Amino acid sequence: MVILKYEPEKNVKNLKGPCVIVIHAEWCGHCKDFMPVYKNEIVPSNNFDEELKDLLTLSSVEEKEYSNAKDLFGEIDGYPTIRYITFDDQSGKPLKDNNGAIMKMDATNIPNQAKAITEWINTVVKRDVNKKKHKRRHNKRGMRVMNGGGSKKIKRSKRVVKRSKKTKRVVKKTKRVVKRT
Repeated sequence: MVILKYEPEKNVKNLKGPCVIVIHAEWCGHCKDFMPVYKNEIVPSNNFDEELKDLLTLSSVEEKEYSNAKDLFGEIDGYPTIRYITFDDQSGKPLKDNNGAIMKMDATNIPNQAKAITEWINTVVKRDVNKKKHKRRHNKRGMRVMNGGGSKKIKRSKRVVKRSKKTKRVVKKTKRVVKRT
C-alpha cells in the first residue's frame, strides 16, 4: 500500500492525469465534518493500491475556486462532492466523451468513514485504468494497435448488392479482408 500525492487548491488549474477531487464549501456543515477526515485520514493513509502510486493525484477545491473553474469539473448538485476526473497530460483539460460531456464519476452517498472512501477510490480508479489499458486502439492508417504484439489491418466490410433477374430478389454478400502485418 502507498501514500498518494496531494495537491490542494492552489494547483487546480495545473492538474494532469487521473485525479480524485473533493469539491467543498466553507459554510457547509457536511463539509466541515468531512474535510478533516479527508485531509487527516484519507490523504495520508497508505491504504491505496501500489499501482496507483505515480498515477493518481488527490486534490480538493474550495467553492470559490470551483465557481471560477466549472468548465474543468462540470456541474455539481451539492457539497461535498467527490469526483474522479482524468485530465489531459498536455492541455490540462478534462477528457470528454463523444457527446462533449466531461467524463467523470461521482461518489454517491459519500460515506464518512475513511476506509470506505479509499476502497471507492481504489475500485473506481483501478477499473478505469484497466479499461484504458485493454482498450483497442487504431493508428492513422486503420491499423489496430494491440498491446504486446503485432497489428491487424482490417478493411471495412463491403456489401455487394445484386438483383437476380430470375427471382427479382436482392442478394447481399459481405466481404471482409484481414491482413496481418
